[in-house]
Amino acid sequence: MKKRRITLYGAASDQIDREYLLQGEQLGREVAKAGYVLVCGGGSAGMMGACSRGVLEGGGKLIGVVPAFMDAYEGINENCTELIWTDNMGDRKTLMENLADAFIVTPGGIGTMDEFFQILTLGYLDRKDVPIVIFNIKGFFDPILEFIDSGVEKGFIHEKVRTLFTVGNSPEEVISAISERLQRDQK
Repeated sequence: MKKRRITLYGAASDQIDREYLLQGEQLGREVAKAGYVLVCGGGSAGMMGACSRGVLEGGGKLIGVVPAFMDAYEGINENCTELIWTDNMGDRKTLMENLADAFIVTPGGIGTMDEFFQILTLGYLDRKDVPIVIFNIKGFFDPILEFIDSGVEKGFIHEKVRTLFTVGNSPEEVISAISERLQRDQK
C-alpha cells in the first residue's frame, strides 16, 4: 500500500522563536513515526526546515517541491528524499496540493497564509476533501481563528468553513487528528 503524504505549509525563516523550531522538529519526528511521507516547499530553514529535519531524523521520507528561482530567497534542503523542481510558485502550489492526502499548516508568513486560505477555499468548494490541521504553537493562529469566527458571525464566511479544519496544540494532537480522519475516510 502506498504511504500517505502530508503536505506541510510553514515559515521559511529561522528568525523566529526557537520554541517554534523545536515543536516543528518534534512534529517531523511524529510524521515519520506514524509512517507518513512529508511534502513541503523544500526549504532548509524555518518551520519547513525544522519539520524536515525531524522527519529525516525519524527515518521518514521527505519530498521537496521547489520553484527553480527559490534558491535566491531561501536555502534548499538537499537532504530531501526526493526533490521536484517547478517553473513557478503556481506550479509548486498545485503540485503540493495534488500530492496531499492531508495538510498541516504551521506558523508562517504571507506565503503560508496564502496556501492555507487556498486549501480552505478548495475544501469549501468541494474540490479537495482531505484533513487540514492547524498546528497552533503558542497560540500563533488565534487571531486567524478569531477572524474566521468573526467572518462567520457577520455573514462573510460560510459556517461550513469551520468544519473544514481542526486545530492541534501539540505534534501528537496534529498527527492524531490526521490519522483519525484518514482512517474514518477509509471506511
